[in-house]
Amino acid sequence: MLGSSYGVQSENQSYDPFMDRAEFSYAFSIWPRRCYNTRRWVWGTGLRGRRIITGPGESVIEDRWYHIHEGLIMLIKRSADGTV
Repeated sequence: MLGSSYGVQSENQSYDPFMDRAEFSYAFSIWPRRCYNTRRWVWGTGLRGRRIITGPGESVIEDRWYHIHEGLIMLIKRSADGTV
């Protein structure tokens, strides 16, 4: 279809289902990871979000790592929105 924006997210759509169902905790990473928001390297302690998707097949575990400072700001914004 010409002119359609299928598959393109607009800036107004900021809903992320990961944020609703993930559990966040500070964790130590032996391997360096990339921050999901800023793409900075996470060495050592970082904030890990983990979501487990269950279904008719095997369970899928999705992890996202955040830099300590980015994760703290994200959690503060999340609690201010009332989505804790």
